[in-house]
Amino acid sequence: MVRSLSLVVAMFFSGTLLAQSTVRLHNLWARPQVHVLFGEYRLSFKIKDIDRTLQILADIGNRTWGPSSGLDTNRQYSIELYADRQEYRGRFERMMHQAVATFLLSAGQAEVRHGRKRLHSVIMEVQPVRQDDMMARIKFFDPKKHRLIYSGTMPVDMYNRDIGID
Repeated sequence: MVRSLSLVVAMFFSGTLLAQSTVRLHNLWARPQVHVLFGEYRLSFKIKDIDRTLQILADIGNRTWGPSSGLDTNRQYSIELYADRQEYRGRFERMMHQAVATFLLSAGQAEVRHGRKRLHSVIMEVQPVRQDDMMARIKFFDPKKHRLIYSGTMPVDMYNRDIGID
């Protein structure tokens, strides 16, 4: 009984781990200006990286957001997002949750904090995508605590795109 149960548990976790990869978070040499609160975690991004992501979206044919965020680099912006949010208070929240933050986390271009502690890597789990899906759902987890850091979507065409070197 114990052997069969442990075999089932091992099979479950081995299938889950196949869709996971570790993403090393790069040092952001400039101070990030956009802060996303997601549960117990704070994700911070540079406006320059957000604008670069919007340019990549435009390059793949997605004209939903435009080529620039229009954010002032001398200001700080804070928003709060939730895992299964269907309503947004504004265009900026929707843009961050449905494309930008997910892409930047997958590229390692974010600063992630849990309280005062800064994370150096995250575990990225890509949900299975059907052939006709336009968006990929991706979850990010804390590698030590195994807690959800962030959950969002991004266009499938962006999955292997490179943000470029600053």
